[in-house]
Amino acid sequence: MRVFSEQPPSVRTLTLPGSTDPALVFLHGLGSAGVPAFGAIAVDAAFEGRERLLPDLLGFGFSDRPLDFGYSLDDHAAAVADLLDQRNLTSVDLVGHSLGGSIATVLAYRRPDLVGRLVVLEPNLLPWDGTASVEIARQSEPQFVDTGIDRLIAGADPEWASTLRIADPIALHRTAVGLCVGPDSTVQAMLELLRVPRIFLYGERTGAPSQQARLASAGVAFACIDNAGHVMMADNSEGVVEVLRAGLLL
Repeated sequence: MRVFSEQPPSVRTLTLPGSTDPALVFLHGLGSAGVPAFGAIAVDAAFEGRERLLPDLLGFGFSDRPLDFGYSLDDHAAAVADLLDQRNLTSVDLVGHSLGGSIATVLAYRRPDLVGRLVVLEPNLLPWDGTASVEIARQSEPQFVDTGIDRLIAGADPEWASTLRIADPIALHRTAVGLCVGPDSTVQAMLELLRVPRIFLYGERTGAPSQQARLASAGVAFACIDNAGHVMMADNSEGVVEVLRAGLLL
C-alpha cells in the first residue's frame, strides 16, 4: 500500500508505557521491523517502568511507505527525530541494530538534544560496509523490485523472510543504496565525534570490528555477546539485556 497523502508519513510505533526517564528507543535493521527485532528485549523485566518505543522505520513493518521519501540515513534519522519531537522526548537511550545502529548514530550526531546514551549493535560504519545491503544496492531498482526481492526472501532465514515480505521493495532498495552511499560524513566518523556515552555490541561469531582500536580511542566502549552472530537479539537475548542493563545504568 502506497501513501500519496499530503499529510506527513506516519512512523507506526509500539509504545510500552512507563514513567521512569529516560525513554528507551529501539531501531531495527534492514528489512526488519520494531517488534520482531526488539520485542523480546523491550518486554524484559529489566526495563519495566520505562517508556519503550519500537518504531517501524518508514517503508518497513506497518509504517507508511511514501514514494517521495528519500530513504537515506539522514532521511530515516529525521523521521525518527520527528517522532521524538512529537512526543516531547529528549535525551533518550537509543539502541539500534545494523541499519538501525547507523541511523541511531546519524540521529545522535545531527540532533544531540534527542540522545542521552547510544548503543549500537553491529552498525554499518562505512560506505559499502555490509552484506545484504550491498547485494541489494548493486542491483538497479527495477531489477530488485521485479526479481531481486523474491530471491532475497527465498534465501533468507524464516524470521527475516517474514518481515521482508511486508517491507516495501522500493523502500528496501533505496534504504540499502542510502546505507551503502552513506551521509556526507561516514557513520564511523560521526560515532567517533559524539560526546554521549556509546557502547558497541558485537556477536562472538561475528568478531570485533576492525575499527575497534580507533573507536575505543574515541571513547566508544565495546561488549561481546556470547554465542551470537549478527542478529544477536535472537541468538542471545539474555546476553543483550545484560549488557544494556549495565550500560544504561539501570
